[in-house]
Amino acid sequence: MGSCLKGKSETKKHPGAFLCEKCGAVSDKKKHICDPCKLKKKDLDKGKKKKK
Repeated sequence: MGSCLKGKSETKKHPGAFLCEKCGAVSDKKKHICDPCKLKKKDLDKGKKKKK
């Protein structure tokens, strides 16, 4: 695929974006990431902590 971004995201995480499984970088374009995985809304909610 594309070249690795080495953890430097091009965009903020949002539904429909692609995440690199190697370095964790996020991009809107699949070709910009070497090991793409499509982000979904439920993936974004996993990282959020509940406030008490």
